[in-house]
Amino acid sequence: MPLPPRFRLSLWPFSITAYALGFIILMAASFWFLSSVMQETLDAIRSEAQAQNMKAARDELDQAVARVATEIKQQAESLASQDETRQQLANPAYYVYWRDNRALGGLLPNFTDAVEVYNRQGKALAGQPINNMPASVAKEDVGRFLKREGNRAYLYIFQPIQAVENVPASVQGYFGIKIDFLAALKENHWFGYINADSIQLQGSGQLRLPVDQIAPHLVFQLKSNPESAALVDFFFRAKQNIIFILIILSATFFFILHSLLAAPLRRLSLHIDALRAGRSTLLQENYSSSLPVAELEKVRTSLNDYQSQLESMHRSLNEKNDELWLLAHRDPLTGIFNRRCFEDDWEHVLSVANGHRLEVSFILFDCDHFKAINDSYGHQAGDQVLQAIALILQNALRHGDRLYRLGGDEFATIFLDADPALAAQAAERCIEHTGRHDFSGTGVKEPVRISVGLAHASGNDPDSLAILPKQADIAMYHAKRPGRLKLAVFDDSMTNDAGILFSTRANNAVFDAMTTGESIEMHYQPVVNLVTGEVDYYEALVRIRDGLELIMPSSIFPIIEARRLEAEFDLAIIERIAQDLEQRKIPPNTGVSLNVSGPGVINPLIIQRVMALGRFLDQYRLVVEVTETALITQLHQASANLNRLRQDGFKIALDDFGSGYSSLGYLASMPVDIIKFDISMIRHLDAGGRQGIIVENLAAMVIKAGYHLVAEGIETDETLRQVARQGFARGQGYLFGRPGKTCENAAKLPFFT
Repeated sequence: MPLPPRFRLSLWPFSITAYALGFIILMAASFWFLSSVMQETLDAIRSEAQAQNMKAARDELDQAVARVATEIKQQAESLASQDETRQQLANPAYYVYWRDNRALGGLLPNFTDAVEVYNRQGKALAGQPINNMPASVAKEDVGRFLKREGNRAYLYIFQPIQAVENVPASVQGYFGIKIDFLAALKENHWFGYINADSIQLQGSGQLRLPVDQIAPHLVFQLKSNPESAALVDFFFRAKQNIIFILIILSATFFFILHSLLAAPLRRLSLHIDALRAGRSTLLQENYSSSLPVAELEKVRTSLNDYQSQLESMHRSLNEKNDELWLLAHRDPLTGIFNRRCFEDDWEHVLSVANGHRLEVSFILFDCDHFKAINDSYGHQAGDQVLQAIALILQNALRHGDRLYRLGGDEFATIFLDADPALAAQAAERCIEHTGRHDFSGTGVKEPVRISVGLAHASGNDPDSLAILPKQADIAMYHAKRPGRLKLAVFDDSMTNDAGILFSTRANNAVFDAMTTGESIEMHYQPVVNLVTGEVDYYEALVRIRDGLELIMPSSIFPIIEARRLEAEFDLAIIERIAQDLEQRKIPPNTGVSLNVSGPGVINPLIIQRVMALGRFLDQYRLVVEVTETALITQLHQASANLNRLRQDGFKIALDDFGSGYSSLGYLASMPVDIIKFDISMIRHLDAGGRQGIIVENLAAMVIKAGYHLVAEGIETDETLRQVARQGFARGQGYLFGRPGKTCENAAKLPFFT
């Protein structure tokens, strides 16, 4: 089966020019990010300054209101205590003249709108009070209050006139004054923060306020801040200058890199391609002068030496192709080279590599399910299949490439002076040709497929080349895993579970557990509600009992995946969880979450078994957890199955979010309710910095999208407080409890009491 185009493209390296452009783009993106951060900081500073100015302005207004009210009250008290005011009560004949010419003419400030004197019964001395002053007053009117009249706000002050000062029983009458309050406020106070002309009384219609409630009902505008405008202008001009400098530096960098490195390397690359095709001579014959960079000149010289040595090696290998050597090194069944020939050639490759830099790719081919073919159709059919595969592989390889049969259904070839991409293309071609071949002539009805492991080494150390066959063998086993491409290129991560794959004890324990189900143990770890502190449900985690030891998931699942037993293992786990629910091992009023593999989500039998657990939904919350990469291959079918479970009352959780390769767009299309942030994401959140900010914003975005968040790996009180602040609904980790065979449901965990 050929590799998809996106996988083939990723094998090709990029040119220096592309890297230079990428660097320039990265620099531009970094500048954009920094300028965005600076802009946000500037906006925050301006907002903070605006808030501080607004607070200072409000304080300033409060003081101005209190001051004006106090001053006017003092003036009213002073005028009310004067003898000539008392004389008006004794002889009101000249009262109107006194009011209009004395009181309003000079005794009171010019923003005074009206004055009136009232007798002891509260009746105005003038028959017609001026400017809407009341015709009478009562004792409850004595004091100060603000009243809206039309579009103006007036401050009324009514002061008792006493025959004897400070003796309430000696009240002879009342003195009233009406002030244009906003005019008095603007005339008697200079404002440092407020635009005095903008002060207005809030709202409309009739309004009466005591003096201590006037300030909150006043609205205003702040004075403009020239320093803030200058700061914004400085930032904008600095940003323009930096962009201009960045453009000049990027263009200079690109020109220098292209002239000194990219162009000479392109010439070297084209010449090497010509050498491989046999259409060119040695490099020194094409370059009459040295290259501009010393390291490139050294590469040119080394390539000439290397080319000479390769030609010598090829001539030495060709000289051995006589009939006797062929008879000793050919496989009698398939006619290709045998294991003895491989060992001789391999020794020769290792000897040539000693002290010389050599590119070597080792490709190992294995027929899938060959034992089943042999058992089902007989050894004669099996031999014919091997002969056909050998012919297919030989025709698919390059002319001159040697194909070896190492034994059984394993074949191998060695690529010299070839990068991994070229070797991978040859391997893909072999897989494709095998898949297209018609094996019905051998009597085999099922399609015959091969799995390929590829290992590559580049160096002058024979030890690094000597382990290529083992590495290719490990890669080939990875290629046989379910859901994988039939070609696997070795990398160091494959060694982590290589020992597990070939461990007889671990394999036997896993197979026995799946056969009997007795050694499977489910351990339960609490998932806690971070608001109430109560256990919402428990995650079911599988263990396999092997005597006194427990085999952990890190040792179980590589075997399950390599042997394509995910579906069978899911069924065994579901059965064990059903037994635990029947036996009420899970506390009431909680629930349980079970992990389902990628193949399991699209398996009708497993979905049916999970739906059978629906009989417990009236007693427990049931959550189905799927890892974020499990549904990529058959998303439509998996989504349909998960939607069926949701309709029946199950909750769907996306597990280990942040550790796989899915995009936010893919997340948006997933039919899930709960997102479990992987422990690596929580550690970024703990560490803070840029990665912490990214996790914070990602969590906020996911919460806004309507998902419930679960934080994995909570081990400390500080981590608990951190995830609670970010809005995570639930948490899981050693702080709340380790996985165990039994689980307890406390009313509330001690962290929340």
